[in-house]
Amino acid sequence: MKTSDQIKLADAWLAEAERFEFDEDYFRIADCAELADELAVYAIMAEGDEMFWDSMAEWEGFIMDYNLWLPLEQCCYQGVLLPMGQRELRVKSCPPEMLGHLSYFFSRCAVHVKHHLALRYWVMVRADRGRRTGNPDWRPETAPPRSQQHGTVFFRPPILTFRNYAR
Repeated sequence: MKTSDQIKLADAWLAEAERFEFDEDYFRIADCAELADELAVYAIMAEGDEMFWDSMAEWEGFIMDYNLWLPLEQCCYQGVLLPMGQRELRVKSCPPEMLGHLSYFFSRCAVHVKHHLALRYWVMVRADRGRRTGNPDWRPETAPPRSQQHGTVFFRPPILTFRNYAR
């Protein structure tokens, strides 16, 4: 049986995943990002893999089909995938349906494709969140409830009150 805290955290994951808006600019920005120096071996592997771009497209479709962009972003630090134990801690409050698909992705995706996709979605999700909220950081434990969230940083509830001086 789920506790109310688990339900709130799962709801925070789903709410944040729903808010993400894909934009062509994010894809262009993410395409400019390069793997960290310590991951240069994966860039070399990608250059030598004739099927790299086909694999990228196939796994990108999987990520989009199962809304895995947010858990994938949370599994990274500065665009680099964390070790498995740290990833598990970061996504332990994620809804079970997302976790199952994320586990499949991590177990089946080629390592060089996985690292490129993690970087791509880390950049895109953080760019979108930064535009929406003014802060690219997000954790489910500190996310405000849905009722307190606004669509973008440009929208704020009206705080201006009007007085009727015609009386």
